[in-house]
Amino acid sequence: MPQTKEQKAAYDKLYYIKNKEAISARVQIYQEDNKEAIKEYREKNKEQRAALKKEYNEKNKEQIAAYAKEYNEKNKEQIAIKKEETRLKSKYGITLKDKTILLQKQNNKCKICSVSFLYDKHSTKPFVDHCHTTNKVRGLLCLHCNTGLGYFKDHIPTLTKTINYLQENGWAY
Repeated sequence: MPQTKEQKAAYDKLYYIKNKEAISARVQIYQEDNKEAIKEYREKNKEQRAALKKEYNEKNKEQIAAYAKEYNEKNKEQIAIKKEETRLKSKYGITLKDKTILLQKQNNKCKICSVSFLYDKHSTKPFVDHCHTTNKVRGLLCLHCNTGLGYFKDHIPTLTKTINYLQENGWAY
């Protein structure tokens, strides 16, 4: 059996590593069986828990930062996907799957000018076009088409006048 504090810590760590799955299963069962008591305890000791967390974070600032940096580097792709999912859901109310379906329906092209979407240039990435009044998603556009609609504030009479102006003044495309 361990004698010193350091030996006990080493023993405990080794024990945890060997029995991680069993410990985790016991903890999960305990948490499920005591949901209300845990919730009540956390609520009752909110300030104390916050103070302990703050103290821990201050003591272990460098270790936490190193772990976060390592985690972020290791999980760059998953983090980017999660950020995109969150952005799409909060801003437009759609999922990444919904966006992928739109891309397939549009043959990976802008709904207005039919330029193929490329992901290596900002101007040819797909941008979600939506009605600012109803927030309904209308399709995916390239940067230029999406920005153009934005400048005209989706105002059909102004867009119609613009088309007439171009046609009257030698539109060459």
